[in-house]
Amino acid sequence: MQKLLDAGYVTPGQWQEKPDATLNLALTFDGLRALDVPEESLATFPAEFREGMKVRAEVLGDVGLSSPENWDEPWKTRRVHILVMIYGRTADALEERCRTLRQLLQAGVEELAPDQPAESFSIGDGAARREHFGFADGLSNPDVEGVPREAGKDIGNPDHSGRFRKIPLGEFILGYPGEGGDLAPMPLPNLLAHNATYMVFRKLEQNVPAFRDYIKAQADKFARTIPGGLPDDVSAEEFLAAKMMGRWQDGSSLIEYPHRPGKSLANAFAYAGDPAGARCPLGAHVRRTNPRDALGFGGKTMSRHRLIRRGITYGKFLPPGKEDNERRGIIFIAFNSGFDQFEFVQRFWVNFGDDFEQGNDADPIVGVGRRGQMVIPGDEAAGRRPFICFDIPRFVETKGGDYFFVPSLAALRLLASGRVHAS
Repeated sequence: MQKLLDAGYVTPGQWQEKPDATLNLALTFDGLRALDVPEESLATFPAEFREGMKVRAEVLGDVGLSSPENWDEPWKTRRVHILVMIYGRTADALEERCRTLRQLLQAGVEELAPDQPAESFSIGDGAARREHFGFADGLSNPDVEGVPREAGKDIGNPDHSGRFRKIPLGEFILGYPGEGGDLAPMPLPNLLAHNATYMVFRKLEQNVPAFRDYIKAQADKFARTIPGGLPDDVSAEEFLAAKMMGRWQDGSSLIEYPHRPGKSLANAFAYAGDPAGARCPLGAHVRRTNPRDALGFGGKTMSRHRLIRRGITYGKFLPPGKEDNERRGIIFIAFNSGFDQFEFVQRFWVNFGDDFEQGNDADPIVGVGRRGQMVIPGDEAAGRRPFICFDIPRFVETKGGDYFFVPSLAALRLLASGRVHAS
């Protein structure tokens, strides 16, 4: 670790010009213990982090084919100590940084196999910002105080006026005020925790043929609920998939474009004007994972549950109508100042639908293992009748992951020094 710091290979949080390659480090609870962090300091970390994702599998809905005994290596049989994340603008830049890292590893440090390649989704020779089910991905992240905003994409939390306000930094970074002005609990010592964050890492495998087959099997029945039929440029399969996801495949919102894709990635929309889900169903994936103002109270019921999220695809694009044995999916990464934020979303919004008037119905895209259902409300104004998707299989299975602590550069230097004290 000290060699990486001395060589300047650990990438700072912000840069003026995007580097050719970046390297970031994150540690599990066992990793901190392996670095001889004292027990009195380890005891101050959150319980979810101390237990790790494998222990909390049932709580998260990682059961059946998603249970830890079915995970991929190295997550299945070993506890990872340190996660090294290397990104490159080109394959050559990535390979060069990986080669340099391996040369710097000291004796006794074991590289666990296999590594986890992941890259931008590609169709033919071109990169496409999509995931394997065909939807545009990475469209929206929290608009955080003090962080440069990506115009048109990042949004804050809704207020009583229906506008969006920036989210306090402390919701994501330790040592700063969060919603309500309070500080998230910080492990000791403060130098170790300040400017750090927690990271959720999950390997999520997507069953693309199952998703496509289900949509195809339901599409004709769904189309019969639409008086006068669909617009000429929209298929029943495309419309049904959009209702389950909550966006069209091009990323445009069903709230703004309820009848056909709008070729718009704008994110400043709300759900309060669609209380029954006529435009975007109450149980749709994106509405459940970020309900905005849908739950009332000026958005306060969801303002403590935002995630800074990134999804990185792995595996090759599967052309429509084809099947193969290739494994494909998303590396899901989320950052927060506490794991209770991610676990709340996973347990009570993704795997349980009561807050969205869905009872026990899970998220139709990433919900837990049993075969489920989803109600697509009718649209009285358009004359469209309600439709129920029955026997929805699980399209996404968990294949590994863990909870990580992501230290600041100052904290990494402290860890490398071996002089961490709780007081």
